[in-house]
Amino acid sequence: MKKVIFTSYYKFEKLTSAGFRYDATMSTGNYPYFESLLINKRKFNVGGLSLNYVDRPDKWKGEPGRRAEKALTKGTINLSSVFVPDILQHFIGYGDMNGTTDALIMVFNASYTVIEVFIANGYVNNMIGLYTYVKEGYFTQEFELLRAIAKNVFKG
Repeated sequence: MKKVIFTSYYKFEKLTSAGFRYDATMSTGNYPYFESLLINKRKFNVGGLSLNYVDRPDKWKGEPGRRAEKALTKGTINLSSVFVPDILQHFIGYGDMNGTTDALIMVFNASYTVIEVFIANGYVNNMIGLYTYVKEGYFTQEFELLRAIAKNVFKG
C-alpha cells in the first residue's frame, strides 16, 4: 500500500469579472493555515475563500533565471510562486506554501478558469519530484479521491 502524500485539496474558479481573482468552490477543508489567509472580508463571496493568480512582481526576491513567472497571492501576501517548467504540459505547476514546509501542485484547466491546488504537507524539499510524478500520472487516484471527498465551500 502506497503512502498518501497529498492530504488537502482546493478548487478555485474564475466567477467574477475581477481580473485575477479565483473563488474557492470545493475543498477538503483541512488546511487551516491556508484558509485563514484566503477569507473574504468584503464584496463578493464574503466569508468564503479566494486568491489571485498573477504575474510575479519583479520586486520579489529570487535568483534571476530561476524565478517563477506567476504567483498565487491574497492582497499583498505571496502565498506561493507558481513554476511551470514544461511548456508541453503547461497546465501543471508547482510551488511551496510561503512560510511552511508544504509543497503545492497546481492543475489548471485549458482556459485557466479553474485552478486546483493539491497540498503535500512537509514535502517542500521534494516538490520537483512530486511535480514529475504528477506529470507521469502517478497521483491520479490520490487526486480523484481528494476531489471526491471535497465539499462545496462557495458562499457567494
